Amino acid sequence: MRRAEIAESILIVVALASLWPLLAGYRPPWYTLWLLLMLAAMAWVAVRRLRRVRAAAEEAKRKRDEAERSGRPPWLQP
Repeated sequence: MRRAEIAESILIVVALASLWPLLAGYRPPWYTLWLLLMLAAMAWVAVRRLRRVRAAAEEAKRKRDEAERSGRPPWLQP
């Protein structure tokens, strides 16, 4: 895992942990701002992960197309 992926995973855990005070009924004024910040962070993580998935799918498609053009099975490609 790269550092960015580790940071995203930590951010997800922090965001999930941030929901517990809400479930316990704890709502100080700053907490709403914190939840909005966590929502924005989760949107950022989702966008980054979707971009990585799309890039991986495009790479797999490119490799598959390249293998079809060469006539060799994909598992024999270097």
